Amino acid sequence: MDLAYIKQNAKLLEKYRHINVECMDWWDYIYETFKEDMVEKGIAVDRMFFSGFWSQGDGACFEGEIDDIGKFLNTNFKYTDYPIIRQLVKHNGTVTMKCSHRGHYYHENCTVFSMDSDSFYALWQQPTEMHQHVVRALDEALGYELVVFEEEVIEIFRNYMRELYQRLEKEYEGLTSDDAVAETILANDLYDDMEGE
Repeated sequence: MDLAYIKQNAKLLEKYRHINVECMDWWDYIYETFKEDMVEKGIAVDRMFFSGFWSQGDGACFEGEIDDIGKFLNTNFKYTDYPIIRQLVKHNGTVTMKCSHRGHYYHENCTVFSMDSDSFYALWQQPTEMHQHVVRALDEALGYELVVFEEEVIEIFRNYMRELYQRLEKEYEGLTSDDAVAETILANDLYDDMEGE
């Protein structure tokens, strides 16, 4: 029995169409590589969820947070973007964004975000009166930047969630393709079902 002959048997292929995705961990490789990719972008991913791949509400999302704000800024923005936030980071301050899943579906819009930030005032040890005026001005400018930054970060996170879904969908389609199913049938001697046809 050869692969080409198995691939010509539509009934056998359909019988075993989902054999490669019936195991509980077919997505583990996608999850692991996605987590590694996010670390390179300054995001720590804790948990991932998805549903797919045939309904309108299908998608993927993750829970996690920005754990390296410097790396996140450098990966996702031009070096001239968010100068006040970059100054905060330069002086050992940080900005964090946490993302959690919410609801019954698993797509990028089923998430909630919370942002937290240090202030310049908290970073400055016993500022003089003049320094206090500077620090207040910096914190006010920081507040304006953070509003825009939060909106952009949420969209970046959601784009990464869409990317996760695309990776999962591509893997699923590959594992359920005629080629992959035929190879599994051949490797596991499941073509005995063809006898008598």
